[in-house]
Amino acid sequence: MSQSAEILKEQFCQSLGLPWQDILPASRLNQLLEEEGIAYRTRLYTPVVTLWAMIHQALSPDKSLRNTLKCMSTWLIAAGEVAPSADTGAYSKARGRLSETLLQRLVPETAEALEQQVPAVHYWCARPVKVFDGTTVLMADSAANQSAYPQHGNQAAGCGFPLARVVVFFCLITGAVVSACVAPKTMSEIVMSRLLYEDLSPEDVVVADQAYGSYVDLALIQQQQADGVLRKHHARATDFRTGQKHATLDHQVVWHKPRTAPAHMSAAEFAAIPDTLNVREVCLRRSR
Repeated sequence: MSQSAEILKEQFCQSLGLPWQDILPASRLNQLLEEEGIAYRTRLYTPVVTLWAMIHQALSPDKSLRNTLKCMSTWLIAAGEVAPSADTGAYSKARGRLSETLLQRLVPETAEALEQQVPAVHYWCARPVKVFDGTTVLMADSAANQSAYPQHGNQAAGCGFPLARVVVFFCLITGAVVSACVAPKTMSEIVMSRLLYEDLSPEDVVVADQAYGSYVDLALIQQQQADGVLRKHHARATDFRTGQKHATLDHQVVWHKPRTAPAHMSAAEFAAIPDTLNVREVCLRRSR
């Protein structure tokens, strides 16, 4: 690796006060590169430097490629090295050379590395809490993106950007994304979330809004030996006069399995869901 690349690695480790070496150690990155079969020549923008530059760029107030390149040039000049070209093309191409599968593998690894640094006393009842949520993002306006992530149907062809739906679940303590799903906007956020339930670990506690407060979601979460704390879906009625009472507006009731399976589930998947669930329902009133 070139001297300039080594200097940039050191500077990125020190930038923003973030423990890069602990979260994304170069040794582990090099191991993953070897496993992915990614080879590269000795150059300034090695995969390690490029990845850390992307993270630095995402966390900087000025998220432009030019600002990131300016920081790298400043560090190299201060160390007596030759600054790279002011043209952002080389850095942009280096970003494009990073394997998508490599980035997908790094997401859970970085989340786990961060979580291991958290003292057990900060966990809720000694259990990790994972939060689900979804959003939509605009993609770069290219023919490939328009094909994979079509623009909104209300917009005329060529007058809108490709639109992708993103669903993630992240660690409540660290805020790090543990798992993610990206799909066209035509795919339901709920369907995407149910694909991510497989990444839950036993003893996890899942927190999400009322879109997830259904029988199927609770059952799928329990299949992973995890528990769900979800806002009840608005279409489900609650009568606190029934069930096993624990306190005012706090009881335990039995939910029954829906008669029909969701459209995205196979008959076998639906049959694997239990016929009943014991659910605790609690009403919380926030004071203004």
